[in-house]
Amino acid sequence: MPEISVAATAPSARFALPSDRQYLAGRHVWAQIEDGIATVGVSAPLGEVLWYTPDVEFWAVDRVDVGETLATVQGRSGRTVAVGSPVSGTLVELNPLLRRAPHALLAQPYGRGWVARISADRWERDEAAMVPARTYRKILDGDLALGREFCFGGALLAPRPSAEPTVLPEAAA
Repeated sequence: MPEISVAATAPSARFALPSDRQYLAGRHVWAQIEDGIATVGVSAPLGEVLWYTPDVEFWAVDRVDVGETLATVQGRSGRTVAVGSPVSGTLVELNPLLRRAPHALLAQPYGRGWVARISADRWERDEAAMVPARTYRKILDGDLALGREFCFGGALLAPRPSAEPTVLPEAAA
């Protein structure tokens, strides 16, 4: 049996990317439509910049446009990830499980860890701006080769302020 070199595999090979949904590559979110309702979640690769047990904060909205923030999630190094909507429409539901078990966002990103359900206004238009799993994987491989900050920069907000006050040097007398 031939050996498989981990170094020879593409960087995205360790991530599951189900082919039954569309991906908004720059924001690392996915959407899956059923009966006019788009279920939206974060892609597994976005877990690279999140804590193991993320702190999910939902933003109260009734309607969203493509790119608007549905929730923010605590990231590594004090960074915050903005979960942007890949579709425009009316917010139907935010995932109540994420309030009790936020780790589902990372452990089951394509299952119980979904973020929101949105009644899509114009799915065909929004879908045209997304890519299938195969294309998303190619984009990931190219972006990951340039570094995590470059790859996930489109989903990151500014760093959170430090909890410790900054001490300035005293002026010489």
